[in-house]
Amino acid sequence: MKPIDANEDLRAPVEGEKLAALRRNRSKGRQRGGWVRLGLVIGVAALVVIGLAVGLGVGLTIKTNEKNPDGSRTSNDQLPDSVEGGEDALPFPLGEYSLVTALDAVNTICTPNSATWRCYPYSVYDPSDPTTADSSMATFNWILSNTSSIYPTNNTSVTTPTEGIPANLTISSTNNPFSVTFTNETLTYINEEGNSTSARFTFSFLMHKSVIPSASITSNNAATQCYFNSTTFVGTLYLNARSSFPASDAEGNDGEGGHTRWPYAVEIQQSSPGRQDVPICYETFNGQLGDEVLTLGDAQPDTSRCLCSYRNYG
Repeated sequence: MKPIDANEDLRAPVEGEKLAALRRNRSKGRQRGGWVRLGLVIGVAALVVIGLAVGLGVGLTIKTNEKNPDGSRTSNDQLPDSVEGGEDALPFPLGEYSLVTALDAVNTICTPNSATWRCYPYSVYDPSDPTTADSSMATFNWILSNTSSIYPTNNTSVTTPTEGIPANLTISSTNNPFSVTFTNETLTYINEEGNSTSARFTFSFLMHKSVIPSASITSNNAATQCYFNSTTFVGTLYLNARSSFPASDAEGNDGEGGHTRWPYAVEIQQSSPGRQDVPICYETFNGQLGDEVLTLGDAQPDTSRCLCSYRNYG
């Protein structure tokens, strides 16, 4: 047995064991810290992936529903009732509609010759005569589109001043028998306080109304065509007031265009003031304009107004 050296440090092996143990503990600590950090990284990555997935999903939903340059619709934060049409139904009031009306009033006082102002279908509706229901019927086929994801519906309760507010909607014509064509006219929303049936969309624009006179306006009985170049076209689409014409179900489809029938009251007017050169008429030959007709008579005052009025309520 080796004798103990008086100068030998008996603690050396003990310190060595502690050092080894300390190294082992540090190694284990590093391992545990690495796993914790790895877990945190994985957790953060998972949250990022989930966030991207949710954001992408919402983004795609919004982009799908927003109005595109080709005229497709945008979404509404609170979707109203949908227009009938299956899975692709648009929320009311977006979509294509047939506005079935009756010609209920005609006024010709803006022109010196009453034969020069006419209103399709040339028969005025008389509620006391049921036979006029068909002969006076006039259908307007129009498309309503939105320019924003926020727009009024028939559920909107916001009140407006008399002149209304922008509706963030446009209206365009489709096939109709009037040759009244227009594209993306801006709608105004009006809902005066205290009138529960007043909520409505309105729009107006100037147009050139062309009329083939109902009788000869020349001494030689030539074919003629007249133009009222200061005609104002006004459309009013109600959002709550019910229609009463025609008597059939207002939710059905019109026979001509097959569009969804507008379910509420409608009023449409064409009007022209009297003045010099109202109207301007020309002889026609094979569809070409010829000499101007100068024998109509004296111009009517600008306070006079010719009118074609259409509506679907009494």
